Amino acid sequence: MKTVRDSRKDTVLSETRHLSSSARFENTMEPILAAVDIGSNSIKMTVARRQADGAIRELAWRSEVVRLGAGIDQTGRLADDRIAAALATLGRFAADATWLGASRLIGVATEAVRVAANGPSFLDQARREFGIEVSTIGGEREAELSFRGLAASVDLSGEVVVADIGGGSTEIIVAHDGEMAGTGSVPVGSGRLTDRFVVEDPPTSAELARCRESALTALRPLQATLAAPPGELVRMVLVGGTGEYLGRMAPDSSRILPADVAIILRRCTEMTAAMLATELQIPEARARVLPAGFAVVAALIDLVAPRAIGVGQSGIRTGLLLEAFAEMKGEPRESSAQ
Repeated sequence: MKTVRDSRKDTVLSETRHLSSSARFENTMEPILAAVDIGSNSIKMTVARRQADGAIRELAWRSEVVRLGAGIDQTGRLADDRIAAALATLGRFAADATWLGASRLIGVATEAVRVAANGPSFLDQARREFGIEVSTIGGEREAELSFRGLAASVDLSGEVVVADIGGGSTEIIVAHDGEMAGTGSVPVGSGRLTDRFVVEDPPTSAELARCRESALTALRPLQATLAAPPGELVRMVLVGGTGEYLGRMAPDSSRILPADVAIILRRCTEMTAAMLATELQIPEARARVLPAGFAVVAALIDLVAPRAIGVGQSGIRTGLLLEAFAEMKGEPRESSAQ
């Protein structure tokens, strides 16, 4: 993975992973597609083809921190400079996807775009300029795609609560033995909480406590949905960047304990965003909002009381790709919920 740093701390910073730069020359009739997830913090792209067994083979992955949702609670709009940064990122992604042989570039936009007054015009411009087949999706659809993608690579047997903590919202999925049993979405995320409550760098314990309490207040109405049957032990699986980076800071990323999260939150009050970025090898703008994301994890622990926490890659793009490939083959659309 390559991390590109920009001296402009709130501009565009990127991570790139090319698993097979020669994949476009492979002798196969299977098409290549690119899927983009336009989030409140980052814009991410996966370029992939479907294998004979139906699994997704990732050819390249890119992520750029754009902070598209910065300040949206105050203005109700996407800021002009954030739109410009996002369009520049999408232009680079479209060029990369074309170079890798993608026949289509599909995408979804989540919380920041769906609540912004100028979100539709931003997507119209992205469609016109780059040919991206992109639409805004709601929290339930976001959860459905995440679950489908996650189920392709993670064991979801037993009682599982999946949490996708984004920049502007958090999606919750409750699964029983691999089947999606319920979903919920709350307008609380790492970027949004940072904008509201975090002023200091490093954040103070009081600031992170306010983030945790705000998340807990937003999540509490979902408590009945999150509850497991009596006597059942619950696993929690975190997807996306918050979970990935929490795993990097935990003693054992395959089994993160609630006590580990408390320790990591305390560490965040002792580390500036620059220090955290260096430790995790991520852009500083991403590190700046990460402690608030960990505070959301702590709030979820308060409600779910999981026996352990695991991490998985964000499933939205994988779910989108699986669905698109199936449609191209004329296969019926799967439903995750029973």
